[in-house]
Amino acid sequence: MKEVRLLVVRQPIFNRAKRVVGYELLFHALEGRDLNSSSIDKDQASRWVVDAYLHLFRPPRLTGGKLAFVPAPLTMLMQDLVIVLPPSHSVLQVDANETGDDLIEVCFRFKVTGYPIAVKNFLPWAPVYPLVAIANILKVDLGVVTGTERQRAVTAFGTPTRKLLAERVETMEDFLEAERAGYDYFQGSFFCQPESLSSRVLPSHKFTYLRVLHLLSEPDWELGRVEQVLKTDPSLAFKLLRFVNSAAVGIRHRVSTLRHALVLLGERLLRRWLLVAVTTLLLEDKPCELLVTALVRGSLCEQIAQALRLPSDPDPFLCGLFSVLDALLDQPLTEIVEDLPLSTGLKDALLGLPTPLGRIYALVRAYERAEWETVKALAGQLSLPEQMLSTYYKRAVQWTDQLFAQEETGLPS
Repeated sequence: MKEVRLLVVRQPIFNRAKRVVGYELLFHALEGRDLNSSSIDKDQASRWVVDAYLHLFRPPRLTGGKLAFVPAPLTMLMQDLVIVLPPSHSVLQVDANETGDDLIEVCFRFKVTGYPIAVKNFLPWAPVYPLVAIANILKVDLGVVTGTERQRAVTAFGTPTRKLLAERVETMEDFLEAERAGYDYFQGSFFCQPESLSSRVLPSHKFTYLRVLHLLSEPDWELGRVEQVLKTDPSLAFKLLRFVNSAAVGIRHRVSTLRHALVLLGERLLRRWLLVAVTTLLLEDKPCELLVTALVRGSLCEQIAQALRLPSDPDPFLCGLFSVLDALLDQPLTEIVEDLPLSTGLKDALLGLPTPLGRIYALVRAYERAEWETVKALAGQLSLPEQMLSTYYKRAVQWTDQLFAQEETGLPS
């Protein structure tokens, strides 16, 4: 039997308040060690998806307890493979292109047993009525459905018990248009885009956070300089003390001074905590998922760089974390990296130049977008075993979700 590996990625689904309500799980099967064969039987692939979902990427691990939108081909439904998935954490996502009596019957049966049904590739001008009646969620691809048809999809088919989800929402303008049209859920990279590019003056507290990022981007830093910057922002200083005195650190005696806290944490842990805390504070009215994305990118870049034995300068984690600065600050990334005293290697990677770190960052971005052909090409350029990416991704997601699950870390909610 040939060796088969699965790549998996999650893509967030937001509500109107820009809060994540679930993740669509996307899988890609790799067959054989050379990873060049594409002759994978569809029925067998469905079984691998369920097996991976249950044993490798369980919902609490990959979706943080939120809903998992799982692709459910007709063959998988007909063989009752999905009964092993928990209805409370799973949404069965079927394809409108597979419509037929068999699909209608099996979807109705699973809905009665408690599984929500989402219909992908729904077209308002060619609705599959029996399937529409069963569906809890209709997914409308904004790249396919345009103009007045977007609004008509909501008006004609939305009900209190049947919600509309807009897919391929790539810009904030797309989000606002879909929101005005009445869509309930949104999927796409809009949350990673600046709301309105500008060169406006930043508030003073954001300057403080950028000063901290300046310090953290330097390979050599002085504890005294970090302490002086922290003293200019009481909220950040308080969060640091709360973190040091939490169960997560395990200090027996109470720490009450900044200097003591800085010394106890040590440079590596202090750098990592400050990076997360400062980036969180920069979020303000931004979706929290923006920081989740940055942390997953940072962890992925770091793991790949370590596997390839690349030097730690430029810092791969910083590359992933800083990749969302344009969306955080609503300013062009080219201007931001010019203002920050970053190393040339880090700037080049963030701006997409084909350096080793730049290729790693491009690989991470392609992976999160499920652009599998690009992933294969970039992994080949880096001489990185493609099948390892799923392991790195799972670790990155779990590590990130743990940060947000521990209230005692002192991170803002």
